[in-house]
Formats: sequence, structure tokens, C-alpha cells
Amino acid sequence: MSKLILTIILFVFVSTMASAQMRMSPTDRAKQLGETLKLNNDQIKKVENILTKQQDQFSKMMNGGDFRNEETRNKMMKMREESEKEIMKILNTKQKVEYKKFIEEQKKRMEERRQNRNN
Repeated sequence: MSKLILTIILFVFVSTMASAQMRMSPTDRAKQLGETLKLNNDQIKKVENILTKQQDQFSKMMNGGDFRNEETRNKMMKMREESEKEIMKILNTKQKVEYKKFIEEQKKRMEERRQNRNN
């Protein structure tokens, strides 16, 4: 039973994250991170490239498959984690701390939205 609940939560999280990311272009998301983390122009461009690659991969998976499938959801989560790791590599120490906070806040907002939809 707990495995089923975990699978459902993971599905909702991945689906919501993927759809939210599709609404904002990689350029806009990079600019948002640039403002939040005080990135320089070179960092913003690198982040944009990482996010563009991630969006392309997500689009292919969503267009080509059933993302209710646990394997597909796991792949999407892994891609997201890989993108986050790539972004971390281009940040300085202070930016890394802020980026981790940003990610946690995003996850918290997504969870709140999910809970609000269920009420």
C-alpha cells in the first residue's frame, strides 16, 4: 500500500513539475534563476543550455510515452536531478546554498498546490 502511495505522489510530482516547466521557457527560467542567484551572463547562458536540454528530453518522453509508467517517471526524476547537478557545477559556494533553498521552496510550493487540489 505504501508503495502505491509513493508511486502516486511521485507521479503527481513529476507530472506537475514537467507541466510547470513547459509553461516557462528555458530562457525565462534561466533569467529567473539569474535574478534569484545573482548569476553573471555566462552562468545564465549555461543554465539556459542545461534547461533547454532538459526540456527537450522531457518533451520527447511526454510525447512518446505513457508517463503514468513508473519507469518513465523515474527517468524524468533522474533527468531533473542530473540537470540540478549540472547547474550546481557552474555556481559559486554562495549561489549553491541559495540554489538548494530555491529547489526546496519549489518542492514545497508544488506539494502545497497538490494538497490544495485534493481539498
